[in-house]
Amino acid sequence: MTLFSRKRISVGLDIGSGFVKLALVDHGGDGPEVGKVAVRPTPRGAVVDGEIVDRKSVAKTVRELMREGRIKRREVVAALGGHDVFIKKVGMRRMKAGEARRAIRREAERHVPFDLEGVLVDYQILRPRETDAQMEVLLTAAKRERVKDRLALLAEAGVRASVMDVEAFALHNAFSHNYPEAADGVVALVNVGHDVTNLNVVEGGVPVLTKDLPLGSRKVAESLQREFGLSDGEAQRVLQGRQPMEGIQRVVADGVAVGIRRASAYFGARKPGAGIGRIFLSGGGACMPGMAEALAERVNIETRLVNPFERVPLRAGVGGRRVIARAAPMLFLPVGLALRAA
Repeated sequence: MTLFSRKRISVGLDIGSGFVKLALVDHGGDGPEVGKVAVRPTPRGAVVDGEIVDRKSVAKTVRELMREGRIKRREVVAALGGHDVFIKKVGMRRMKAGEARRAIRREAERHVPFDLEGVLVDYQILRPRETDAQMEVLLTAAKRERVKDRLALLAEAGVRASVMDVEAFALHNAFSHNYPEAADGVVALVNVGHDVTNLNVVEGGVPVLTKDLPLGSRKVAESLQREFGLSDGEAQRVLQGRQPMEGIQRVVADGVAVGIRRASAYFGARKPGAGIGRIFLSGGGACMPGMAEALAERVNIETRLVNPFERVPLRAGVGGRRVIARAAPMLFLPVGLALRAA
């Protein structure tokens, strides 16, 4: 399901319910460098919970975004997420590669909650120690129909996927490039989107738990409109910090805190003292004023906003740097996608 490319330029394309975002990464120098970024609002109602509802309007938005970013490359790195993807780390008896392929298929039948005839299955054997009798396998499955739908959308937009990735893996990729020192222990990558918040728990540098929480910036906007009589435009200005209002992050922070506590309790029960040590916050909803502080206060865990340019710098001459800096957390996923092709 994941293809790898050694091409010098790669374009990460993230199609979300709130925004369509892209990042172009140049791999040709001493290290990867972001050469272009572009963001456009997704047409209202065109993407719901990660599912494309209005393919025609989304394809048009992708075409306009490529044109706005002056992206000539017709190949992109895209991804699926949400309920259409299943990820789980499973333990198996250690075996040779040929035998493992057949065994992992049987293991998938036990764990994957979809009909295997309708899914694409991929896996990665995590490197065991020489003395280990067991091996751990990262098992991934995606609904075949959703993959076909996403490829058809891209084709309608005039591009094709050189890589079809998983959103949780792309977030982890951006994280490992920018925060390699944080690979030890257990950390949570929390991506606050428009409709959904993705919780990805990483242990020892390996994604081990993914969960989607049905809350995001849209719920905050609706709450502001309902409780304070704000228009949609006024609510968006509050979310962007252009119209101050206290406590706007509580709707998301409270819900995310519940997910964090449950995940941390799970790891603590497995291994005493192994709960979540740090939280890294990304996504458009992470840009809400005070979001990181509100979450940290609720779960009593160090929480910080991510920066996709921490160690993957913006190329000199890229315009709108101040705007990009303010929106940096929402660009974490497209940068992670573009880095995947390295």
